[in-house]
Amino acid sequence: MTIKYALTRTEIVRSYFRSLGSSRKFLVMILIYSAIPALVALVLSGAFSRRLQVHDLIVAVAWMTGAFAFLPIWLFLRGKTSERTLTVSPDGISTQIGSLKGDVPWNKVKLVADAGNHVLIVGVTGNSFFIPGRAFQGPEQKTQFIKQITSWRSGAQ
Repeated sequence: MTIKYALTRTEIVRSYFRSLGSSRKFLVMILIYSAIPALVALVLSGAFSRRLQVHDLIVAVAWMTGAFAFLPIWLFLRGKTSERTLTVSPDGISTQIGSLKGDVPWNKVKLVADAGNHVLIVGVTGNSFFIPGRAFQGPEQKTQFIKQITSWRSGAQ
């Protein structure tokens, strides 16, 4: 199945926030990604070689909060807004924006979710596809799209 769509920067960020609210698994993934800078800060400060202090926790929470707040800004700045052609097949996802092409096999896809106004697909690296509902001919095609991907993913694992 092949679909074409383009997103504005605002739609990308809005889809990100809606996905946080509609997919608990996506929220947990983002929190884990946000915790990584906090852990690095703790390691670099030597916090694990001594007793943890309140200051260490404050610094860690600040880093985690900063990373969490930075993600939508990063999406706004780096999100691709040109028309995308996205094809799903038994082998995975093929995507093209202009001359840029990429393939994602199903075993590299961590999450597929219906997030209301869009379909969310997240790879194991954290890269995500926010596919707007308007990319589909109707709700039936969107439902079939998700069912087909779920079937292919379960066969790939």
